[in-house]
Order: sequence, then structure tokens, then C-alpha cells
Amino acid sequence: MNTHIKIVAGKLVLALIALGHQSASAIPNQVPVRSGFGVNPVVIETGITVISLLCILLLYQFWRFYQRAKSREAEIRQQIWRQANYDYLTQLPNRYLLQSCLEEAILECSQSGQQLGLLLIDLDGFKDVNDVAGHAIGDRLLQNAALRIQSCARNGDTTAKLGGDEFVVVVPKLRNLKELHQIGSKILDTIRSPFHIEDNQYFVTASIGIATFPDHSNSGEELMMFADQALYAAKRAGKNQYQFFTQLMQREIRERILLTHDLRSAVANGELHLVYQPIFRLQDLWLIKAEALIRWQHPTRGNIPPDVFIPLAEESGLIIEIGKWIFDEVLRDFSAIDLLRLRGTQISLNISPLQFSHPQHLLAFIKRLQRTNIPCERFCFEITEGLLLEPSKAIQDTLKTVRQAGIKLSIDDFGTGYSALGYLKKYQIDFVKIDKSFIKNLEVDNYDFVLCRSIIQMAHELNIKLIAEGVENVSQENILKGMNCDFIQGFLHGKPVMFSSLLDQVYQQGKHNRIHQLVNSETRH
Repeated sequence: MNTHIKIVAGKLVLALIALGHQSASAIPNQVPVRSGFGVNPVVIETGITVISLLCILLLYQFWRFYQRAKSREAEIRQQIWRQANYDYLTQLPNRYLLQSCLEEAILECSQSGQQLGLLLIDLDGFKDVNDVAGHAIGDRLLQNAALRIQSCARNGDTTAKLGGDEFVVVVPKLRNLKELHQIGSKILDTIRSPFHIEDNQYFVTASIGIATFPDHSNSGEELMMFADQALYAAKRAGKNQYQFFTQLMQREIRERILLTHDLRSAVANGELHLVYQPIFRLQDLWLIKAEALIRWQHPTRGNIPPDVFIPLAEESGLIIEIGKWIFDEVLRDFSAIDLLRLRGTQISLNISPLQFSHPQHLLAFIKRLQRTNIPCERFCFEITEGLLLEPSKAIQDTLKTVRQAGIKLSIDDFGTGYSALGYLKKYQIDFVKIDKSFIKNLEVDNYDFVLCRSIIQMAHELNIKLIAEGVENVSQENILKGMNCDFIQGFLHGKPVMFSSLLDQVYQQGKHNRIHQLVNSETRH
């Protein structure tokens, strides 16, 4: 725009100069005064003067227009630059500006021989606030969190917002690492304090990953990557803490990436299989239920434990595809036999919260059961406590469909999470499974004993059956029997087996029962 205006203004000036020359040459040095209709020289001079003034005025107006356009263009350029480099919500530098600020800070520290720290901060529980209170409240919380984090940084530090609920603080020219510990602790404390928004209190915490220059890397991009790995470690360790990057973290991350990559092809390559672990009624050790458990036989690494690859499947979203495979495999096992052979044995399936959020395969499983006349009552879905705390409308609808179909519900690993009581009755929970961590050290009158007894009593008050996981010795079994626990599961009486072996156990149990009945009948006669 500026170039175009300059060209027009230049042409106008040239035109005015030419017009002046033409006017001057058109007037003779001495103009005789003529009678009649002759032209008075004074009139001509006055006309020229007026025209000149008008041209000057027009030129001035063009100059003013040019200046305003130039100023407006500068404002637009500044606005576009700010929009491209600052977060609109918090007015903090965004990822793009952070990159240049970080590289400049690294260059300065490199020249001065000083250290630099980078803190990557993530707000724990922010998604819950967004889901429950709405995005408007979430935005207000982010704005307040940005101010709190900024207040913890030193003068000269750069606080930036990466996106979502992630922030970065760049701390150049460190005197020692103690400064990073102090800033990290301040951020944890200030974020942990309640956020007062519209007469309500909202709570979140912070997880922080820290990487340093030059100890960990000379590259800004690598520092961000290493801080992210340290952040992940802080979250896995329980959140609400900060952790410094270590080389061990990098090896663990690389291992997780490789395993996740291999897991993506595990279904197609036939590396997964199901086993079934019996669940016994405690009073008579009758096989009543069995839990379907997934196993992964890696072609080069061998058996990968479920507590290693299941979290990877959850984080990567692969659990949805794996869940579908489990549904298909269970139905394949059922379709290959006469259902009478199971003698009413109920099969428990572990269902991820992600499968409830994307329930297409879960709902398709129910429809297939109904279409093939397999009673839905033969199945129990094991879910986690967190799913029921503040479920979305979609999750509540899916739970309702599951209940209406006749599928039972069980809370897995009870006691390790929130252990809230209200949802047990609200969602008509049928079973509660006491986590094996409480059974492992179970002894008379110790802490785990008191906890297990309390859980059992509470569940029975709500007409909920109890299953104790991880029962491995007779002492544990006897203690649980004295507490009136309903079912036990563990290596003491039943290890996970293939479906065919489960059928054999059910058959042998039925055969033993028939013999026992026959003996009793003959005794009475």
C-alpha cells in the first residue's frame, strides 16, 4: 500500500509542476488592456493562485492519507505479529516466540558460561474442571494460573504458554540448581491453592519436568523434549511434584515408544491370546466366575507383563482396538462350545474408561450376544472407580445400556483410588474387588486387616458381593473366610488357564458334585 501511495503522490507533484510551467508560459510579459470581451491579467493571476492553492491542499490531503495508511499498516503488522507470538488468553509468549527466546537465552548463557533451566508445567485435573464447570471457568482458571506461575519466576525469566494447560518457564543465568528447586516448589505451592472463581473453589495441582543447559543438552528443542520426559515421570510418580530429567528416563521413554510400536501390530500378527483365571465362592470353593485376562507373547522379547503393556495401550488409544479383539475372542470361545458345559460360570471382562468414551465396540458386543442368544447375564464388566466419579452423559447412557442388557458391573482394584461410596449404590454395582495389594500382607489385626474388614462390611450393607484378588496362601484364605468375604481369586486355587482348561475344571467340578450327590443319596437309602 505504501509503495502505491508514493507513486500516486509523485505523479501528482510532477503534474503540479507541469501545470505551473504551462500557466506561466501562457501569460505574456505585458498583456494589453483590451476593451469589450478582453481578459484582465489580474483575473488570470488570481485563477492561477487559486488553482495552485487547491493543488497544494490536495497534495496535503494525500500526504495525510499516506501517513494514516502507514500508521494503520504498522498497527496491523504489530497486531498480526502479536497474534502469531502471544497466547490470546493469557497474553504470555506462545510456542513460536518461546523458541526464539529460548535459543537467544541459550546463546547468551553459552557465551557467558552460565547454566539455564527449563521448567515444563502441566496442570493436573484441569480437564475435570473444564468438563464439570465448563470452558469459560476453565479459561479463567488458566488466566489465574498464568499469573501465579509468572509470579514465581525471577525478573528476566521468560514465562510462556505452550497450549492447552501447559506452561514453560525459562530460567537463564543460573547461579546454581538450587534456584530451580526453589522456583519449582513455589509453583507447586501456588497452584495447589484453591482458585476462587464466581463464588466457587476449584482445585488443580501441577506436575513439572525440568531440564538444564548445558548438562542435558545444548539444543532448545532437546531441552523441551527432555523436560517433557521428566514431566511424564512426575505424573507417573503421582503428580503434584517436579522431577529433573535423567538419562534413565530417556531409556525408559525409548523403550515405551518401541513397545507401543510393536503393540500396534500385535493383534494383526496373532501375538495376543486370552487366559481365564477362576474365581471361587469362598464358603465351598465352588468355581462360580472366571476373569478373562490378556497376554502378549512378543516374538523377540517373550512374555510382556500386562502391567507393562496395558498402560501403553491406554495412553496410545490402542486399548479400543485391543478391547474389540477381546470381545471377538470371547465370542469365538463361546461359539465353539455348548453353553451348558460352562454350567452358569460367569465371565468377567476388564473394560477401559476409554472404551466407555468410545463405546461402539462395546455396544456391538452386546448386540452380538443378543443376536446369538448368549445370555448377557453370563458376563460381568470390570470397571475402575474413576469412571463413575463424574461420568459424562454419554458414559452414563452406556452404563444404562449395559445394565438394561443384564450385564453385571464390578469395581476393580477397590481401595487404591477414591473409594467413594455414593456411586456404588447409584450405579447398582454388583461386585467389588479388593485389590491384591491389601491381601498380600494380610494378617490378623494389622492395617490391611482393618481395611479389608471395613470394605467387606460396607459392601454387604449395600448388598454388594466381595471378591478378594491375589489370594496365595491358606492363611489369607482363612482370614477372609472369617470376615465373610464372598469370593476369592488367586494362585492358591486357580492360576490363569486356556479356555479349554477352564472347561475341564468346570466339568470335573460338576462330575465331583454328581458323585457326591449319588453317595449322599445311597447313604440316605
